[in-house]
Amino acid sequence: MPSHPVRFGSSYFARAGQAWRDTFHLYHAEDADSASIRAQHLDYVLRLTPAMMAANLINAALVSAALGFAGRPLLIVWVVLIGLIVATALRSWWRRRKMPRSLASRRAMRHSTWHAGLLGLLWAAVPAMWFASAPAEVRLLIATLTTGMLSAGAFAMGRLPGAALAYLATIVSGSLVGLWAHGGALAAPVSGLLLVYAAICALGAMAAGRQATALLIAQRDATRQQELVSMLLHDFEEHAAEGLWETDAQGRLRYASARTSELFACEPKALHGQVLLQLLGDRSPSHRQALSNAFDRGRPFRNLTIELTGSDGAGWWMLSAKPVAPVNVGDGGWRGVIVDVTDEVSAQDRMRHMAHFDALTGLANRVTLHAHLAQVLSQGERAALMAIDVDHFKSVNDTHGHSVGDALLKAVALRLRTCVRPQDLVARLGGDEFAVLIQTDTTRNGIHALSQRLSEAFAPPCDLGALTLQASVSMGVALTPDHGQAIDELMGNADLALYQAKASGRAQAALYDAQLGETSRRQSAISEALRTAEAEGQLHLHVQPKLAVASGRVVGVEALLRWQHPVLGSVSPAEFVPIAERTGSIGHIGAWVLREACRLAGTQLQGLTIAVNVSPAQLRSAAFEDDVRQALLASGLPPERLELEITESLFIDDAASAVQRLTALRRLGVRIALDDFGAGYSSLGYLRQFSFDVLKIDRQFIGELMTRDDARAIVGTIVQLARRLGMRTVAEGVETEDQLRLLVSLGCDELQGYLLARPAPIAQMRAMVAQAEGLLLTR
Repeated sequence: MPSHPVRFGSSYFARAGQAWRDTFHLYHAEDADSASIRAQHLDYVLRLTPAMMAANLINAALVSAALGFAGRPLLIVWVVLIGLIVATALRSWWRRRKMPRSLASRRAMRHSTWHAGLLGLLWAAVPAMWFASAPAEVRLLIATLTTGMLSAGAFAMGRLPGAALAYLATIVSGSLVGLWAHGGALAAPVSGLLLVYAAICALGAMAAGRQATALLIAQRDATRQQELVSMLLHDFEEHAAEGLWETDAQGRLRYASARTSELFACEPKALHGQVLLQLLGDRSPSHRQALSNAFDRGRPFRNLTIELTGSDGAGWWMLSAKPVAPVNVGDGGWRGVIVDVTDEVSAQDRMRHMAHFDALTGLANRVTLHAHLAQVLSQGERAALMAIDVDHFKSVNDTHGHSVGDALLKAVALRLRTCVRPQDLVARLGGDEFAVLIQTDTTRNGIHALSQRLSEAFAPPCDLGALTLQASVSMGVALTPDHGQAIDELMGNADLALYQAKASGRAQAALYDAQLGETSRRQSAISEALRTAEAEGQLHLHVQPKLAVASGRVVGVEALLRWQHPVLGSVSPAEFVPIAERTGSIGHIGAWVLREACRLAGTQLQGLTIAVNVSPAQLRSAAFEDDVRQALLASGLPPERLELEITESLFIDDAASAVQRLTALRRLGVRIALDDFGAGYSSLGYLRQFSFDVLKIDRQFIGELMTRDDARAIVGTIVQLARRLGMRTVAEGVETEDQLRLLVSLGCDELQGYLLARPAPIAQMRAMVAQAEGLLLTR
């Protein structure tokens, strides 16, 4: 409980102190705003000067008449001093009555305080010197005049709280002196009342001063705000795109900004008095009714867009307006803005077109195709979707550049348009992918006829200006609802048919069938299962020995990847490796094979080399060299015991880059073998660019050794060539003893095949070695 009064008292004195500082801030502030407010306060008091000085003269005359001058020389002096103060105040008022000051210094405020204090001192002398000795009726007059001067002076000087307090303090002091000099039983209570009245007058004067100051500050801020708004409005009207206008209750323009006049192509004076609705209706006849409805409702409206089709030209305006509240009968009207949004509407139209049409060819894009497919499927209509790819388009870009590729795409789009009916939709999906949605003739004969027209349309070369190119397209067709009742399903099946057309030789059309879907689903399942095959321990390595002819001993093995899936069963590498290459999972699978092969070679294949097949996609990865390095470090296997087998397809796209990668691997110390040599894209130039350690003769030639002379000649030539270049030869696919004897006679260095040993888990390595070595020793 005791703490409450303390907090109350502290809070009260804190508030009182803050109020005192706020009241007298103007007496000390040096900024221009404070000087301006001081001037306004002084001018306000100055305007009251004539009335105040007249009251002083009248009161002085009453006091002089009541006291009389006889025997009172001090009264004469007092009257003279009152007259001098009155004359000085009136002289100051006269000089400044037509020239109000704009700024007032702190010194001027102090002068006003001294002047008020001097005036109060003169009036304090009356009760102090003559109240006690005056008759009762004169004392009543003095008390009345003193009280009136006290309250009236505090009220008049309220704008100047310092002056009011000085005036009050001197008069109250003189009054107290007179009261106590007279004495009597009422001196003390009357003195108390006088002090209370004086305090109330002082607080009122201070509050009036603060309130007046706050009012002037608010007026100043409002004036500045109004000036700012006026300046901004003026600047807005000069530079803004919006045209401001205002009409009267009859809809006639009574104000139009410069921009509004510019929009209507009229002088402001010519617009004044014209009916706005008629002006707008003449320029936009198609929206005349909409405009009339908007104004007739009598409610604010925003962003009403109208199309200009009048004689002044085409374009788009946007209007916003609200009714003006009437002040008097017959007042009112509308106030609003007009904005020329022609550029914005045109930009939106362009963006809308870009969102639905291909920028390069002008054909519909994927979004538009999806919308049409959705409509066809929702209505249960029969249609055909033809997926189209430009054959070998990538080579056109790589060989001639993207500008030629773009020109070819435009030519393809033009030929596609000419082959279809107007009711059919031709779309470009991206890159060299196109599609045709056929809704006119969806019979198999109709689809076949269209595909024939497309094939014939691309028979002539495409004239691309400085270049002429022969182009062809592959097509895949899916029918709705037979081959899909959802957009993604239909497009996916059309793509599957397209892949079938490309696999069958390109430049032809293929119709989707269920077998393609089954193949696609299996490939998807394999792709999904490959992601976790390593983590779930489904991958294994089998090995197949390689026998050295000269020593009759097994000198190495080839590591062969095997995958046993719990649902898919045993999946052949010929099936899952291409999928792994296409999906990008070949990287981590190949890295696992390297680590596992090196581990087996280091622990269970002492003294033998181990060969690992490397996919071209795997070798092109920047991480492959690190994979080899990490596998060797982890296993401790000497690099020369690791043999990487690559195929000639690695050199097709970028032979120079391939040589660089192989050279980097060679610096690690590993051996490099060229697999399947003699088949496919064989080129002797590869052997000049990079010196391989081993050439593996393709099993196709080995299989034909006993039936074709040219096969024997080719194998013999490869062996001799390799020997001249310092390379070892390995014949893979040896399956008969006749093949074995012939290969030995031709000088082949190493043999590999089912005759020696089939691929098997490493646990069977001892038996495989005994079989292979025993076969060669007993030949």
